[in-house]
Amino acid sequence: MMNEQGVRYTFGSFTFDVPQMTLAKAGQPVKLGGRAANLLAVLAAAGGGLVTRDRLLAEVWPGQAIDDSAVRVHLSGLRKALGDDGLVVNEAGRGYRLTLPVTRNTQTQTPAVEVATRPAAEPAAPRPLVRLLGRSEVVATLATELPERRFLTLAGPGGIGKTSVALATAAALAQTATVRFVDLAPVSDAAWVEGTLATALGLPASGTDCFAAIVAALSASPSLLLLDNCEHLVDAVAGLAERLLLAVPGLLILATSREPLRAAGEWVHRLPALPIPDGQAQDAATVLSYPAAALFFERARAVRSDFTVDDATAPALAEICRRLDGIPLAIELAAARVDLMALPELASRLHDRLNLLTRGRRTALPRHRTLRAALDWSYELLAPEEKVLLISLSVFRAGFDAADARGLTSGGEMEVLDGLADLVAKSLVVSSRDGATTRYRLLDTTRYYGHERLVDTGLDGRVRAAHARHMISLFSDAQASWEGKAPRDWLATHSRRIDDVRGALDWAVGEDGDIGLGLTLIVASASLWFHLSLPHEFLGRAERILAILDEQGAADPARRVELLAAYGHALWHTRGPVPAMGQAFRQALEIAEGIGNEGLARRAQWGIWAHHTLAGAYADSLAAAEAFAARVGPEGGLTERLTGMRMRAMSHHFRGEHAAGLALLETVMAADADPVRVNLANHAQVDAKLAALTLLMRLRWAMGDVRDALDLARAAAEDATSIDHALSLCYCLAIGAIPVAIAAGERDLATGWIDRLAQRTTRHALDHWNIFVHGYGAALGRLGGHTIAAASAMQVEMFAVAGNAEARAMVLARPEPHAGWHGPLL
Repeated sequence: MMNEQGVRYTFGSFTFDVPQMTLAKAGQPVKLGGRAANLLAVLAAAGGGLVTRDRLLAEVWPGQAIDDSAVRVHLSGLRKALGDDGLVVNEAGRGYRLTLPVTRNTQTQTPAVEVATRPAAEPAAPRPLVRLLGRSEVVATLATELPERRFLTLAGPGGIGKTSVALATAAALAQTATVRFVDLAPVSDAAWVEGTLATALGLPASGTDCFAAIVAALSASPSLLLLDNCEHLVDAVAGLAERLLLAVPGLLILATSREPLRAAGEWVHRLPALPIPDGQAQDAATVLSYPAAALFFERARAVRSDFTVDDATAPALAEICRRLDGIPLAIELAAARVDLMALPELASRLHDRLNLLTRGRRTALPRHRTLRAALDWSYELLAPEEKVLLISLSVFRAGFDAADARGLTSGGEMEVLDGLADLVAKSLVVSSRDGATTRYRLLDTTRYYGHERLVDTGLDGRVRAAHARHMISLFSDAQASWEGKAPRDWLATHSRRIDDVRGALDWAVGEDGDIGLGLTLIVASASLWFHLSLPHEFLGRAERILAILDEQGAADPARRVELLAAYGHALWHTRGPVPAMGQAFRQALEIAEGIGNEGLARRAQWGIWAHHTLAGAYADSLAAAEAFAARVGPEGGLTERLTGMRMRAMSHHFRGEHAAGLALLETVMAADADPVRVNLANHAQVDAKLAALTLLMRLRWAMGDVRDALDLARAAAEDATSIDHALSLCYCLAIGAIPVAIAAGERDLATGWIDRLAQRTTRHALDHWNIFVHGYGAALGRLGGHTIAAASAMQVEMFAVAGNAEARAMVLARPEPHAGWHGPLL
């Protein structure tokens, strides 16, 4: 049934044409989704008879595992399009049918009067040999718009399916206009365009009356002229189209091109990629409901008849469709590889897609036989300056704006804007609006191609260095962010840069990179990594750069101090207060003092204090806090003086001197009472407000006011969840909220918070914070098989107070088991 050609079904006021899959009511087109159209085709072919569920599934979703909910969704779409819920009925347990009588007519039986108005022989448009998926709404829109607008260009990148959609649109209008198809792909000279059209119309290709003959032929009957593949001849085609539209009042022109023709009267419709599975689509039924995946499945079955997709392989298929940007040509080329490799292997090899996707149809245009050939065609049509701009933009891993593009070139503002506009027009760059800003991006496939070309031209090193310097310039105010002084939107604005920071760092540490630029960039962007709760990734990158610096023996000492300090923070959040953490901060302090940079010395001093505190060396912790305060002095800035007070307050608390700690903390909170949160950063890269509340709840608890501490814990945990910052949430829950809830006897509340902590620590690879999950869990009777052998001294004390037997034994084995904050609570 699905392969029937030239059939029209009539039921009530509706007509439904196959294979065009177009529905009309009282002569007016009705928009119909692809699946809904296929359902209607099966039901109409049954002539009003019953169609069983199994037959419906076999016809519409061949070879797929589809549940009833998916069928109901698409039937609902069909009923909505028909405008009457009573036209399609479900007979429970049996199947589905149309309630109106259905008449079947072949479309070759056209009235004699219509045949008489047409020429005896017409150049036939090619008939597609494969089913058009996911384009029914586009075709219906174009079929509606073209008669109103007369001249429409279907634009889009190579392989997006422009020709297929144009042919389907022409077929939808074939009852009202004679379709004249002209393929301009083989034409290499603009002077031959008019002659090529004449030849397609069966006319002489030259002579003084060539254009007049073309006009006469097109005027003989209502005509739709389909000009395919115009991008290399845009000027000539634009001029010819304008002349024809003026000379033939009833003429319709549908052109396909990778860029608009920019002709008078032209309307442009940019053809989007096929819808692709989103990140939530994991099971086979959901993935295959997306047109991109359905196309892959259909073309793969053509290559290998036993090809199937199940829930285990569906995520790989979704990944393939996403990485190929939903471009039909790329998807078809990928599907041709299923005879050689399974879906997971195919997905894993798409980093080399330009060499992998090379098995197009032998009958296809040469530029559609491989993915690289399709991109070569577009690239070679560019002006030299457009080529340089395109391949330079390939270094951006994420979206970018015009200022970013200027950062890679020496061009002026208008020159770059014009270049971007040209590349967008030629379908090589995608643009979108983000508030008042225009954002740009390259499709992944174009980006891979551009990078290959960039390397081939020898410009790779220069452009990548410019990219790294541009990234550094964007983080020139990172010091303020590190100290919690940056505007609230600073980190949010820069968060989308993280992929480009990764790319610049990958290049900088490579064989042909620039380690100096890498050092400057990782230091400048350090606060961003902590804002995004990525200390584990930052740690690996910092270790790589430090190793290179140690090998080369030369680096900007101030930058090295900043990197060592950030490295120490990353060690804390991932591995805890290991010796390397203390060593990093001590080395940073030594270098900072050697170059006389007091600001960097204070940052290093803070890290030494943090290491002592986490390691349970509370006397050393207090001494380090006082040393920090002495460095600031009474005349120092308010922010630094308050930081020193916080440090001393915490050290006093963990020494068991709670009253002294509370007095200092209350002074800090009174002076820092601004209700507007600046950002998520204090010296620990933890939200300053939450850090203060966490210490306050611990002090209330230690001083006997458990109920007040619990109220603070609830409020702080809710606040920490709302700001969605993993490091701040871990700090709040692990240091304060969970132990307070356990002390208050709120086991269910503590268990819920432990689960929340486990989710975040696992997601962000925060191993040090994950130890709290197991330590507190064991205290509540959870038997997970984990020990606390890797716990720090502070953690062991917290677990012992919470009721962890192993931790309690470790504390009681100390020379002074009851010294410090935990003694009275054991």
